[in-house]
Amino acid sequence: MASVIRAQLGLLIWLIDTTTGASVEENNVQFFADGTRIRPEPRGAGSFVLINTERKNFRLDTEVYGFEKKSMDVRYEELDDRIPTCVVFLIPSEKNAKGETVTSIFGNLPFLESLEALDPTKVLCRLVDFTEKTRKMSVIKQSGRFLDMGYGHYGLLQADGKSYEKITVSDTDSVSVLTLADSLKKPYVVNAPVCRVIFGEVRPNGDYLLRVRDDAKNLNLLLRYVVKGEEYFQQLDLHDPEHAVLDMTKSRSGSIQSEKEENS
Repeated sequence: MASVIRAQLGLLIWLIDTTTGASVEENNVQFFADGTRIRPEPRGAGSFVLINTERKNFRLDTEVYGFEKKSMDVRYEELDDRIPTCVVFLIPSEKNAKGETVTSIFGNLPFLESLEALDPTKVLCRLVDFTEKTRKMSVIKQSGRFLDMGYGHYGLLQADGKSYEKITVSDTDSVSVLTLADSLKKPYVVNAPVCRVIFGEVRPNGDYLLRVRDDAKNLNLLLRYVVKGEEYFQQLDLHDPEHAVLDMTKSRSGSIQSEKEENS
């Protein structure tokens, strides 16, 4: 009688460069689970898998050459049971592997819970229609043959261009139809731009960091941050450090500084 060997996927880890949305294909990678070194098997395109491991919650530390160290909690109750996937959004280090110039926003702000941004000039597609019942969003892609929304996390710009609604794309049904994980909660207009979210890092003590590659003449980002559960937006020119400060009347304390860093 032939024996049957069964293998269960414990966790799929996917490394993403948050400034580009591309997979991080770097061999110099280390992973730690609750402080203990683990060795997931590489599967290409920035992905690694744990096979036949217990599905219990743990703290995942990821160290990748050319990127800042990333720590996050893996909570299986929040993951897909069939293919539990942990997406690790990585911020390039000041001396990144490709030797590119970067610009950073950093500092300390008590009670800061999250920090992210999007570039309104980098539009991936535009909204045509949204069906509440099915959470289907019809869009017109901006350029290219395919509509690649595998990154998952995007912002739908509001009519005034000064704020956006975060959306999560769970599936791309066709070249022009997206399925959202949740329904839209804010008013929207036809032709509203959809842009990719750039994630920053916020530590429990209020230290924060958001970094992008300095690859354009104009780096005007739309910043989104959450303080004590309240959502705030700010338009920010990363090439104008003098005015790169959080609105004190909204955040009540702290500041954001911008620093242009270049590899030596």
